[in-house]
Amino acid sequence: MAGKLTSDKLKDLTVTNVMEMVVDEQFPIVMQNFPDACCCTQCLSDIKALALNNLKPHYVSSDRGNLFERINTSDMMVKVDVLRAMTEAAEKVTRNPRHE
Repeated sequence: MAGKLTSDKLKDLTVTNVMEMVVDEQFPIVMQNFPDACCCTQCLSDIKALALNNLKPHYVSSDRGNLFERINTSDMMVKVDVLRAMTEAAEKVTRNPRHE
């Protein structure tokens, strides 16, 4: 083993869920379809969390992995899944907002 695993090393580990980036990119597009939705921080966070909980995560730990996953997530089926999950989440939160 090349050194002892410490809590400081664990804090330095960086992983990114590429699906979160895709959700962030699609967020303004989806929200255009919900003009009556509450746009407070809590409601928007709820929409994002609900959508991500219904999508398969794609974690990467490097810029190279990020690029590879970004290419994979540009697939039309992935975008359809993201739009579906976000639309369902926006509908649910719009019906039951949790205002700040």
